[in-house]
Amino acid sequence: MKFFFISIFLILTTISSSSYSKDEKSIINSFLKEELEDFELSKEKQNISDLKFKDDEGKEISFSDFQDKVLLVNFWATWCAPCIKEMPSLDRLKKKINKNFDVIAVSVDRDGVKKVKDFFNENKITNLGKYFDTKNSLAKEMNLIGLPTSFFINKKGDLIGYFQGDMEWDNNTVIEFINYLIKT
Repeated sequence: MKFFFISIFLILTTISSSSYSKDEKSIINSFLKEELEDFELSKEKQNISDLKFKDDEGKEISFSDFQDKVLLVNFWATWCAPCIKEMPSLDRLKKKINKNFDVIAVSVDRDGVKKVKDFFNENKITNLGKYFDTKNSLAKEMNLIGLPTSFFINKKGDLIGYFQGDMEWDNNTVIEFINYLIKT
């Protein structure tokens, strides 16, 4: 248990953070309506550019590999019914906004790459990359509580906030928010 708290402390001290200004909070909050009304804005800006996960070839990558893009990072699993429900909308969202934006669908499936590839094929998920956190190390670093959970990250690699639960992601409210983030 002592090791756990020391690890959390080290992670938190290595991730740079600063507070949001009142103006930044006000502008972001103006987008948090309708489908995004339950979005939780991060209390502090935390740069997570160096956090690592794997792609479907086992290559270790980090959020910095997506530099200058707004990211919607979605944690999901093939055994999670709400996750399965929202995956097609994430795929459509990625197709609708493909410039300066990416959806990073991070599977926490322990069954591996084949199960996720089969799921993508069976459900015609063609616009999303396949990313993995089978040991839940990224999930722990991002304080993941449940599935599905999605995080917005700005172009600088700062965590903006998160949304717990499933959603039809390709709705106008989300698209307007993403377009705002792309412009800033």
